[in-house]
Amino acid sequence: MNLLTLVKRAQNNDESAMVEIIERFEPKIRKSLKFTDIGVRDDIHQEIIFRMIKAVKSYKLPKKSN
Repeated sequence: MNLLTLVKRAQNNDESAMVEIIERFEPKIRKSLKFTDIGVRDDIHQEIIFRMIKAVKSYKLPKKSN
């Protein structure tokens, strides 16, 4: 399923769509966290996920053009 479809579903409170979005980005998140202090890594990871959820919920979907 493409990302735009997942975002639409997540905005309609489809929890599984939100989980799939997060899972798709998880490898990139983990890779970037390797460069952070291990003492704050979990906190940063949690903050990134929180901001991703906020961004998905507030993303303005493109309007369909006819």
